[in-house]
Amino acid sequence: MSSDNPLRAAVAAALSCEVEGLVDVRREALEYDAFLAHRAVHRVHGYALVGGDQVSWSLIEKATEGPGLAQPYLLDNGAREFRAYESGLLDELAASVRAPRLYGSEEGADGRLVLWLEEVPHHGPRPLDAQSLLKAAGDLGAMAGRWHGQVAVEPWLFTGWIDRHSQPEAVPAGLVTLSQRGPGMTARLGDRLAAAQRLVAAQPRLRRILESLPHTLCHHDAVGANVFVSRTTVLIDWETIGPGPVGADLASLLFSSVRRGDATASVVVHLLDEAVAAYTEGARSEDPTISPSNVRRGVDAAVALRWKLIVDVAASARTGHRLRRGSRPDETAEDSTHELMTLIDVLLEAAQRALHPKP
Repeated sequence: MSSDNPLRAAVAAALSCEVEGLVDVRREALEYDAFLAHRAVHRVHGYALVGGDQVSWSLIEKATEGPGLAQPYLLDNGAREFRAYESGLLDELAASVRAPRLYGSEEGADGRLVLWLEEVPHHGPRPLDAQSLLKAAGDLGAMAGRWHGQVAVEPWLFTGWIDRHSQPEAVPAGLVTLSQRGPGMTARLGDRLAAAQRLVAAQPRLRRILESLPHTLCHHDAVGANVFVSRTTVLIDWETIGPGPVGADLASLLFSSVRRGDATASVVVHLLDEAVAAYTEGARSEDPTISPSNVRRGVDAAVALRWKLIVDVAASARTGHRLRRGSRPDETAEDSTHELMTLIDVLLEAAQRALHPKP
């Protein structure tokens, strides 16, 4: 079997026809938040020979190296997305939400995993604007309603999402940073420092709240960079798919998107309640038994897991080291500080609602 046969089969699936060969195949590396080496995403394109004609095609090729190279964290994520596609779980997410179509996959003898996926266009601005965020919020809600109470139990599904956001291993060092009340930290954060210490202490309680809420199927990384607005909302990177409470994905969309630079705080602050309402409406359109109060508490408690943001901003104020948002590397220090300070207030207000709900 020639080395291009799996790719040729994927191209044939994408074109829905027999392909006699591939010519002028090119790979373009795409920017990808891989965190670790040995994972790569390329746009692969060229021409397919079909009945004597040359037909253009393009796919997204996502490859994760095997255990001989990739670290366990990376390998687990790549394998999870591979299994999610292999299982068919991503075929029926909701009427308004889908994953990129899978055209081919290959698992090498060395454990290397390759997915050949649909190249999805994004019809909207980046960072996501208010209209895009509200549409995604409603569609994520519909997915939560579609899977409410019926998440499959599979060993490869991701269950460590609370620890990933609350970072219990970072608590000791974080508390030390928050206790170092230098003039820069106090000037920037003021009373927020004491509130942050209380929030860190409340993390076990937030875990209990989230674990007690009704669960559904979650993407767990529904940040703006992974949201493609089309006729339906297309979510890419299903590496952390797994069970979670209603509202958890909306916390990623609204809070984590700003933290990364995939959305702006000024937009999110003004549409926060509207986005929660859109998510709730989407969820209840699929399952009317879903409680709006549970949705709101799920969103707020999931946001409140992200206490580490305050520590990062505090450390930056103390050391003078500039904080950058990943998707906005050229943002000025003034703008990034304003964005993150606004987000801290969103975080603390969410924590207050989650921990002290009004009757």
